[in-house]
Amino acid sequence: MGLFGRNKEHPNLEKILDQELYRVPTTDTSISWADCLEGTLITGATGSGKTSAIGKYIGQAMLKKGFGMVIFCAKKEERERWDAYIEDCGRTEDKILFNKSSGFKFNFLKYELERAGDGSGDVLNALNILMNLNEQSRIYQSGNSGNKDERFWDESLRRLISRTIALLRLADEEVSIYNMRKIVVNCFRDEDAKRYFNLTKLAFSNEQIDKRVKDQAFQDLTEWKASSYFVEVIDMIISGPYYGSEETDIILDYWLKEFANISEKTTSIIIESFMGCVEAFIGNGILKEQFSQGLNKELAPESIIKGKKILIVDFPVKEFGLSAIYAATIYKTAFQNACERRNLTAEVDPKPIGLFIDEYQSFCNPVSDSLFQATARSSWVACVYITQNINNLFFVMGDSQPQARAYSLLGNLNLKYFANNADITTNEWASNLVGKHWIDVYSSSYGKDDDLTKSKSMQFHYKVTPDHFTTLKTGRKENNNKVQALVFKPGKLWDDKDSNFAIVEFKQ
Repeated sequence: MGLFGRNKEHPNLEKILDQELYRVPTTDTSISWADCLEGTLITGATGSGKTSAIGKYIGQAMLKKGFGMVIFCAKKEERERWDAYIEDCGRTEDKILFNKSSGFKFNFLKYELERAGDGSGDVLNALNILMNLNEQSRIYQSGNSGNKDERFWDESLRRLISRTIALLRLADEEVSIYNMRKIVVNCFRDEDAKRYFNLTKLAFSNEQIDKRVKDQAFQDLTEWKASSYFVEVIDMIISGPYYGSEETDIILDYWLKEFANISEKTTSIIIESFMGCVEAFIGNGILKEQFSQGLNKELAPESIIKGKKILIVDFPVKEFGLSAIYAATIYKTAFQNACERRNLTAEVDPKPIGLFIDEYQSFCNPVSDSLFQATARSSWVACVYITQNINNLFFVMGDSQPQARAYSLLGNLNLKYFANNADITTNEWASNLVGKHWIDVYSSSYGKDDDLTKSKSMQFHYKVTPDHFTTLKTGRKENNNKVQALVFKPGKLWDDKDSNFAIVEFKQ
């Protein structure tokens, strides 16, 4: 169809978003598709019902409306819970399970360098995923995202990874974790570059050189290439079609002049940082088996988005540890990037796609998640993040202004549900979001002649005090399986359009 046909299919994308996603229980207020694209945050103590009631209600609403979804599992039992939701909502045919037993593979480097569309093959896309892995590793192991000194080493690591990928591509070699590691392990140090050029000059010189010297140089060079993948790749480039180009000169200068001449201590730190980033892909495990080789088209984020599929990424953190964090980071970053490239006008029956993450603190990236959430609405991505309290997010935001960074992310999650909680910081934050109002405060006192004096004054008090969150129902039999939460969203009015919040009940 031509241009006019496409406009007829989508006369107004914004009008599509006016549809109701779900009615908030015990209220007359609806959450529209547009509302859900502004992001949803659910907090609550362990056992508060935040996942089993609130998360379930929202997740099933998305499934019933035919949304595609990407779901990350933090706990082992999570996948079975989603299996039940999907079956109840009649979406079994749309389900794709990505776990250790599924047989699916997602070589993220191959995907980023070979995918369709603008930007395909850009080294920076693959580089960003690897740097996100470095960030997540630091968060998982130390609880922060680095200080200023670590940022210096991050930039050095970024250059090393970028130049390694570029070197392999110039040699027309496969860009894989395994090949990248071989490059770094065998790269030139100290006088290696000088020795390489001397041997090359002697072995292939047209000048009058003693034949024995020339033959020995050729033999030494051949043996070196046989034992060093780096030398082999350098030789491919120098004898290849790209030699002499500006890009080739920059890459060779880095490896033969810059990196080779960095001090031993500095080089060792940079290489060790790289090894720490890729080591998990070398030994036996899910990263080597399912993220280093092979690429199933079913897992391509574009296929999930356009096909409205439901992908369950089932590598529980509690079971696979850091490997699970890496697995989630790899796919989440690729998915977020694909969403940013999404062309809604080219889709038939476009719908939002959900990004659903329980135990969000285990998957949060301090930088990329904040940037993504700021523009998620334009890509029609409905993010639902569940965590116990906001201190969980402070903890993973690094040493530099962690609260400001966390609040920046939280501020872009407009729809908020606060279940029962004893976390003071979260409760006070929720109370401040709802705000304060003027109330009449009455007081009485007795004078020296036992005269009773009464007075009234106006005082500015919380609409909902922080301690109130400790009294909300937490489900189970003792609460008749009812879970209470305070719901708040800027621009929404509740209780006969007179209040900016509501205390609502979900069935567990």
